[in-house]
Amino acid sequence: MKYLKIFFAFSILLLAACSSDTSGSGQVATTSKGKVQSHGRVNQVLVIADSSLWKGAVGDTFFYYFSAPYILLPQPEPIFDLVHMTPEQLAKQPLKKEFRTIVLLADLNDENSTTARLLRADLGPEKLVEIQNGKGYNVTIGQDKWAVKQQLFYVNGFGEDKLTECIAVNFPAIGRKINERDQETVKATAYQGGEDTKLEGDIFTKYNLKMQIPKGFKQAKYDGTTNTLWLRSDEREIIANIIVHKLPYKDKSQLTKAGIKKIRDGVTGIVTTQQPNTYMRINDVDLPLFVENITLNNAYTVQAKGVWDIVNDFKGGPFVSNLMLNPKTNELVLVDGFVFAPGKDKRNYMQELELVLSTASF
Repeated sequence: MKYLKIFFAFSILLLAACSSDTSGSGQVATTSKGKVQSHGRVNQVLVIADSSLWKGAVGDTFFYYFSAPYILLPQPEPIFDLVHMTPEQLAKQPLKKEFRTIVLLADLNDENSTTARLLRADLGPEKLVEIQNGKGYNVTIGQDKWAVKQQLFYVNGFGEDKLTECIAVNFPAIGRKINERDQETVKATAYQGGEDTKLEGDIFTKYNLKMQIPKGFKQAKYDGTTNTLWLRSDEREIIANIIVHKLPYKDKSQLTKAGIKKIRDGVTGIVTTQQPNTYMRINDVDLPLFVENITLNNAYTVQAKGVWDIVNDFKGGPFVSNLMLNPKTNELVLVDGFVFAPGKDKRNYMQELELVLSTASF
């Protein structure tokens, strides 16, 4: 069951990358005049729903999708941190209305539902007729209802079965839009001290690669024989690491799951600890190694996500690797990020590292 849940979570994240939009084509019109700035942590979602709906099958379905395990961490962490409130609770705590990301969840067939009344008022009668005559469910996106830079998702259906279907069908697109909105905050946190232009210059000289490196990273080690650079940041409560490596492109076998594993394991020996005879490796025994082909800044890229451990030591954590092909020079460049944070949540830190790696371009 553990592997099935992880595989399912990975699958829906892949769907999120290619899903075009939610089923709702319109947006709830609002004005930001006189409103305060929205607030909320990255990946945090406020769900407004009636208590009976949240405690039943609809709430279970919503929780199943939105709190599925984030890919791919040694200890389970949810994709999103959910906070539930009823409309009555929200009225007593008006500051909660200033959340950055809000989902309103309602069965439009329930005439006694406070949340459904709120949705009917915001969507309007014409939209309701359109939904009922269509699939019977809909997701409409709203902006700045109670605060500036606020995103709302009106997730609705005529009947609980339609609402459950709506959640399952639209989760990938909703998740993608939440992540897109959070990227601004993720970037601000990752680069809160600015960029290290010296390290960026070193990487450009050694690898002909442009990459935005946050301040706080230092050169931990450089192996000129294998052309491998290890950067490390110890400034926060976790240890964040970046590895850059260049090698000749020989054949397509390098751009496979086995190929990227061999390349990464071949260079991460640069990472050692104080214990004797230690080196880093991919641990695809305890958790699987997920690989997909993507395009990163116009470069064909093989991306791998998994967990690492240290041979002859008790250390490990998550990693993400991007193996990029430069057809002009017939070379491959591996940019890899991994964290060591025992006892700490790692999801947000990995999102920051993924963002840093995504700045790499030839």
